[in-house]
Parts: sequence; C-alpha cells; structure tokens
Amino acid sequence: MNRPILQAVDICKSYGFHEIIKGINLILREEEKVGLVGPNGVGKSTLLKILAGIEAPTSGSVNVFKEQLTLGYVPQDPAFDLMKTSREILTEKEAILGPAARSSVEEVLSRFRLAGDEGDLCVANLSGGQKTRLALALVWMERPDILLLDEPTNHLDQDGLVWLERFVRDYPGTVMVVSHDRYFLDTVISRVIELAPDRATEYYGNYTSYRDAKAKAFADQSARYESEQKEIRRIETAIDRQMRWVEKSHRHAGEDSDIRKGAKEFYRARAKRMARRAKSTIKRLEAMKKVSVEKPEPEKTISLGSFKEGAVGRRVILADEISKSFDRLLFGPSSFSVARGEKVGIVGPNGAGKTTLLRMISSEEPPSGGTIWVSPGVRIGYLDQELSDLNAENTVLEEVLSVFERQTSGRALTARTILSCFLFTPDDIGKRIKVLSTGERKRIALIKLLLSEFNLLVMDEPTEHLDLPSREKLEEALVAYGGTLLLVSHDRYLLRRVCTKILAIEGQRINTYLGGFEEYQRKRAAAGQGEAYPGADGSLTRMPASADERLILEMRLARLNSELARMSREDPRYSTTEAEFFAIARSLRRGP
Repeated sequence: MNRPILQAVDICKSYGFHEIIKGINLILREEEKVGLVGPNGVGKSTLLKILAGIEAPTSGSVNVFKEQLTLGYVPQDPAFDLMKTSREILTEKEAILGPAARSSVEEVLSRFRLAGDEGDLCVANLSGGQKTRLALALVWMERPDILLLDEPTNHLDQDGLVWLERFVRDYPGTVMVVSHDRYFLDTVISRVIELAPDRATEYYGNYTSYRDAKAKAFADQSARYESEQKEIRRIETAIDRQMRWVEKSHRHAGEDSDIRKGAKEFYRARAKRMARRAKSTIKRLEAMKKVSVEKPEPEKTISLGSFKEGAVGRRVILADEISKSFDRLLFGPSSFSVARGEKVGIVGPNGAGKTTLLRMISSEEPPSGGTIWVSPGVRIGYLDQELSDLNAENTVLEEVLSVFERQTSGRALTARTILSCFLFTPDDIGKRIKVLSTGERKRIALIKLLLSEFNLLVMDEPTEHLDLPSREKLEEALVAYGGTLLLVSHDRYLLRRVCTKILAIEGQRINTYLGGFEEYQRKRAAAGQGEAYPGADGSLTRMPASADERLILEMRLARLNSELARMSREDPRYSTTEAEFFAIARSLRRGP
C-alpha cells in the first residue's frame, strides 16, 4: 500500500448555525486515484476546498506527511479573465511559477488540445469543455502532488471524457475526484470515499465495486438485524410467559383454601424461582439490545415508477436524407428509423447538432434538406436542458398540478405523494420554481413526465445535475418504460444500460449502431473495422437489421445508383460512391 501523504482529522464545517459536515476522517496516499461520492448537498465541494486550503474547517485539522506538499484544485466552474486568451493565461502562470514551472506554455497548449486557434481565442468564446481543459492545464504546469477535481466531466463530450480518463489515470501524483459520471469513476479510480454529514466511509475498488460492496453490506446488516429482532421477540415472549407463571404461583400461594401449608410453600418458592429467572432474562435482553445491530437505513433517493405510455403504430420515426445547416453544416444527408419500443441514444461531439436533431424530431426546428416523418399517433414528452417547460412563477405544487386537466383533491394528493417520493418536503411545495436549484427543477420536470401519458420520450441530458443514486433510479424507470425513447446524453453508464440503438453524429453524418452503445464504442475503437460499409465521406454506416433499416438502405442504394450513372470514372468521388453502393448491395443480399 502506498505511503500516506495527507490526513483529515475530525473535520467539521459550519456556516453560522448550519452544520455542513462533522467528524470527517480520511487519508490520501501517494499516486492513488480516489473518488469522493455522496448525495447532492452533503458537502463534497466544501471538503475539497478544505483539503485544498481554500477554506478553513470550523474544527479539526488537515495534516500532511511530506515536506513542501503541493495541491492543485479545479472547481466545477473555473473563473478566468474572459478577455484574455488561453495562451496569455498560461504565460502569466509560467511567469508566476518561474523555475517551478514543469512545462512550457507551448507544450501545455498542445497536451491539453488548446493549440492553434483555440489558444488565441478569448476565454469568453471558449466552450465549457475548453475551459475545463484550460483549468487542468494551469495545474499541470506545476504538477501538484495532490490534484483535487470537482466535477471535471461537466461540459465534456465523448472524446473529451476519454481524454480526461487518460489524463487522470496517467497523472503522476494523487488525484481525488468528485464526479457523477459512473463510467468515468469505474475507469479511473481504485478507491471510493463515501461522504455522509457525519462520517466518511472507504471502499476499495472502482464505482461498481463500491456499489456492490455497499449493497452486500446493506443485505448482510439487514439479515443480522432481522435475526436479532427475531431473537429479541423470542426472549420477550419467554419473559412474558415467565411473568405469567410468577403471577400464577403468587396467586396460588396466597389463596385462602384447603391447600395444605406445604403446597403453599411450594408455590411461594416456585414464584421466587420464576421471578429470579425472569429478572435474569430481562437483564440478558437489555444487554443484547445495547449491542444489537442498528436497523439499516436505505439510501434517500427519488422514487420513480414507470413512465406512462399510449398506443402508437410499429413505426414511430422515419428520417430520409435529412440535413441541417445554420452558419455551418451540422450534418449532411442522413437516414435512420426508430421503431416502437426502441430506446435510442444520440451521441456526438459538442456542437455536432444533437439537441438540434431532437428539436427537428419534435417539429420545433425544420430540416434544411430531406424529410422527417413522425407517426401521427405519437405524443411527445420533451425534457430539454433549459427546462423551458417549467413556469418560473408557479409554486412546486402548482407546476406539478398543471399536468392534470382538472385539479381535484385526489389530484392534489397524488401530486403531494409523488413530490415526497422525489424528496420534496412539505415546506418545499410552496416554493416558487424560480428559487429552486437546477437539480430540483430537473426533478420537477421528471415528475411532470411521469404523470403524463406520452408514448415517445425525448430527453436532452436527463441525468445532468442529478446525484448518483438519483441517476440509478432514473435508469431503472427508463429500462422499465415500455414506450419509445430518444436520449441525448454524455452519461456512458446510462447509454450502455438503457439504449438498444445508437445514432452517432460523426463526420457530419448521422450513423446508426444497431448493437447499442457497446457496439458504438467497439466500432469506434476498431477505427472502422468490422461489419460496416464506408460512406462517401469516409464515415461508417451499420448493417441493416430491421425492415425499416432495409427500406432506408434500399432508398440509399437507388440514389447511389443514380449518382454513379451521372459520374465519370475520373470523378474523385466515384470510387468511394461505388464502394458504398456495393457494400450496401452485399448487406441487403445477406439480410439481417
């Protein structure tokens, strides 16, 4: 086991009368990668700031076991001078560090994918992911012994997440990271510290190992608790029986009857024996209760039922050669279909057009070319990132009741019940939507979806701002949902567990992966190898598996045939177009 380099001892933190954490003890060791987890509001960010020396604990201490120990801290939303460029900010950092700078500005710009035009953009024009990379670049310049990261996966697309995983795994020092990205935690950490308001509990292994260990510990404690409670009930029954014998013996000993004196003495002696035995049993019971196993409390998480669904035909969506452009091309002519009951994940780099595609399907944005057919029997429930469907002036209760046509006392009771399941207290239901946190507003939007009868759910980053247990509950509801789902998410754990098919926007084209997220990752890792045919722009399209997919490919084949008839063999596009034509033809001949 690596040598300890930092220890937190009985850390407490209060703001006025509000106590955030108390009695927190933990140890960080050399070169280990640690995940700090816990529900929203438990104090994870506060603890990171205390360890980093940014905030002082109310009581307790942070002890270090290495001379000149250095720490680097990257907050959730790094703050920069918005009018400066990445290059200027890094140059200033290099000047401050002087000889302590471990890398040159140019090297850091290249390593953190900020070279070229990105390095000369003002921070105000950078994306959230670019700002995260800039914050990491700043701490990398001095290579701190301990790196503390607060939600570094926010704003990163799939490629950015893969890059960050490699960065954390290869970091030459200790890393403690707060993240709600379970796939990321599974990939990079070797120990989990679970934070509660009054304790920190450690588990060895990655996030999945932690969840398995916690579930097993809960089951074991429940079994021990039930076994002890059964024994306690048995002893209490025995005590009750013994006390009845004592009462009966006393009654016989005191009766004025023809019972001989010897018999009365017998009952009196018997009563005393029974009383002593009962007293001994009571003492044993009291001692047992003092050391008995506490009743385990399940995690406090939102409680989700299955989303409602309505009737709709077999085919839900058919997109034929759709394209979309604004000031630039998002994606060129692409075709896909969605059948009833399919759960489709939409992935791609930031800015590729994922949200725009959802808006096109929801008829909120027209395609620039091609057509999108949506079954007239579809009722779409749309959860957007901005949560624009919420009325900021409504109270929590009013907003939930707004999904009902008539607001009766029965509806109000239903609304209050489901609000309680989503961790809203009676004091919360009178609050205005505008004063809620983003996570709380996200839960209100999910409640409205649950209470409505939609047969197509369109969700844009539904797990964003939800804590880990709440994300798992949402997954369970989406897995159980019998309707059709379109899901934009960077949550790879969610995509892998829920989605049966992936639409990937890559190379300015929408490609279909019929094997779900695992196939998408596998084919990307194989760089185009496997059962796929090259498109005219070099991108890959998956093999057909359903009648709808075959229909789309047959339409594509006809168009390619027409294009080839108009091209000469000297045309630079001829060879790739011909290769796509023959690949589709072979695929259709083989069948699903």
